[in-house]
Amino acid sequence: MPLGFKQMLKERGTNFRSFTLLGFRVEIRPGFIIFLGLVVFIYGGSLGLWVAGTLAGFTLIHELGHALAARATGAHAEISLDFLAGYASYLPSRPLARWERAGIAAAGSFAQGTVATMAMFLLGANPLSRSDILRNDATLSIWWAGIVLAVVNLIPVIPLDGGAIVSAALEKIAPRRGASFMMWFSIVLTSAGLVAAATYEPARSFLPLTAILLLMQLQLFGARNRNSGPTSGISQTEYIILVMSGLQRVENYEEAAKIGAEAFRQQPNAQIAAKISQSLSALGDHDGAQAWMRAAEQASLSQK
Repeated sequence: MPLGFKQMLKERGTNFRSFTLLGFRVEIRPGFIIFLGLVVFIYGGSLGLWVAGTLAGFTLIHELGHALAARATGAHAEISLDFLAGYASYLPSRPLARWERAGIAAAGSFAQGTVATMAMFLLGANPLSRSDILRNDATLSIWWAGIVLAVVNLIPVIPLDGGAIVSAALEKIAPRRGASFMMWFSIVLTSAGLVAAATYEPARSFLPLTAILLLMQLQLFGARNRNSGPTSGISQTEYIILVMSGLQRVENYEEAAKIGAEAFRQQPNAQIAAKISQSLSALGDHDGAQAWMRAAEQASLSQK
């Protein structure tokens, strides 16, 4: 029984949509249940149940890897499981270094791949042996949902973990153009992969995954253009500050801090850092508030 499950029962009655695991709040959204149901329907029988079960387990393990790595930096993390994917959102208590963000991104696949490999060996199966992988539904499902998807997540395209790792590195090389380059690179590379999967028989099984990935990238591209700020002459920084101020007025300090932290990561700004400090102070995180105020002072000096 997962940690916090009994407490969840007391707080939510028969609502099984949220629980606490290793100190992290985990939210199971309806889309995740629908996704697992579709997996069972598509594969059918014992294989369908094994694939759905291992996908659920390794998705959670993957996001726990992110959450644990984020907590190691002092950040507050939460996990959401939704249709096709899981998400570990975190609120840093201070500006994170590029290597820290890259480490958080890599931790998910590391945890997922490590646990899956151990599970294969415990079942007496070599994850590099085709005959061992195909031995039964359990070994095949663990290999695919645990090891294969962990490796796929490290492909350097957005929104996969590999894309986040490369993006963190690009910020050092091209701080203003890195994010735009990474988005275009991801769309081009995934489009090429989609064509390859559609025309090359051995890669045909990756066609649905590649198509979904490209759709997500196009949605992110569209959202980024829509959220680039109003067209009435207001700058992106001023727009972010207005959004944060609005959230603070309705006392949604955590969301204000998250939005500010993401904006600061893309382009450090003293006013945004100060707003984050205000939000954390309102949340009672005074150490974090002081850390972000120091970041505001440093950003102010660099802006002069």
